[in-house]
Amino acid sequence: MDIARGAAQAERSANQVACLRFLAETDAAQTVGAISAETGLSRPTVHAVLDDLLDAGLVESTGPSAGGPGRPARAFRFAREAGLVAGVDLGPRGARAVICDLSGRRLAYTELKPDRRAGLSMVQRAIHAAAEENSIDLGRLRAAGVALPGVIETNGDLRASLALPELVGLPIAETVAKDLALLVAIDNDIKLAALAEQRGGAGRGYSDVVYLQIGHRLSVSIVLNGVIRQGRHRLAGELGAQRGMRWTRNAQRGQLIWTSHPSSEAVLHAAAAGDADAQAEIEDFCTQIAGRIATVLLVVDPEIVVVRGGSAQDSDALLRPLESAVENELVFSERPPFVSSALGREAVVLGAVGNAFDRFGFDIYGVHDYPSPWSRITHDVERTTQ
Repeated sequence: MDIARGAAQAERSANQVACLRFLAETDAAQTVGAISAETGLSRPTVHAVLDDLLDAGLVESTGPSAGGPGRPARAFRFAREAGLVAGVDLGPRGARAVICDLSGRRLAYTELKPDRRAGLSMVQRAIHAAAEENSIDLGRLRAAGVALPGVIETNGDLRASLALPELVGLPIAETVAKDLALLVAIDNDIKLAALAEQRGGAGRGYSDVVYLQIGHRLSVSIVLNGVIRQGRHRLAGELGAQRGMRWTRNAQRGQLIWTSHPSSEAVLHAAAAGDADAQAEIEDFCTQIAGRIATVLLVVDPEIVVVRGGSAQDSDALLRPLESAVENELVFSERPPFVSSALGREAVVLGAVGNAFDRFGFDIYGVHDYPSPWSRITHDVERTTQ
């Protein structure tokens, strides 16, 4: 009896997912006949599913639709505005926040400069600022994801962080969840960036992705079989945690110090523009890190390496010398392609909101196994400002 009940529930959930996905993928209200034709479900089944989704507030009837002869048919649409999910990227240089509706469409985005007095309250401030700038009612907020630099425990505590040492040891997830009165998913910023690139960015379509970020620090994260590789102690990718390890000669406690220009973005921009000193510094930098990157590639053997450095326009100034330097470290000719990040500086905050959808899907939708809307979440990135 229990097995039969479970099978019936699974079938019911699958039917709900099929109908809701079809409605979510179209901007127009659809009739029962259209939904039935698209999903392959019988009209009585579609009627039953729509009743459930109407009760859950996920679908609304738009009234009779004009059409052919006879009594007009009712049409139904996905009530994407019925709920909201937020993502926040909190770091030493401020906070970014994004708010999406249930379909993953971006409704608001904002950036706040750092405030030494704010601490964790920056998370709440960033979400409220994004909402206020776009006249959004946060009463519809159902979950939030937060990205932090450092080693995040399974319970959401920050175990270690060079970037935010003042937050180490605090019950991050518990505190933020209490402040927001919401379900909150916490994870490492670079890991979430890697996840976003794999799900909807430059790594889309690949299961095994290595993500390399070169900015104020040099960071690596790995996605295997479509899942962030955390490791037993959640230290996967934390190469800087090796005692005495320095990525390069210009690394001081993990911070990259450049000589030809003040930042990695400036160095790459100058190199792309033909600055010989910047080009030489980039080539030397790539030669120094190539051995470490080659080791990662031989251990993981990924399908693709996504690299984020400066802007998309300047990416070749980094990718070409990096590919060449890594190739020189490898005996085998087979190696994954190196591609530029598609999500740029928004990868982290998009990974945070997508992680909330992944973690709390049933709480957000009330439907089992409804897929997170990654393609929509990553669709609105402004590619030219990476």
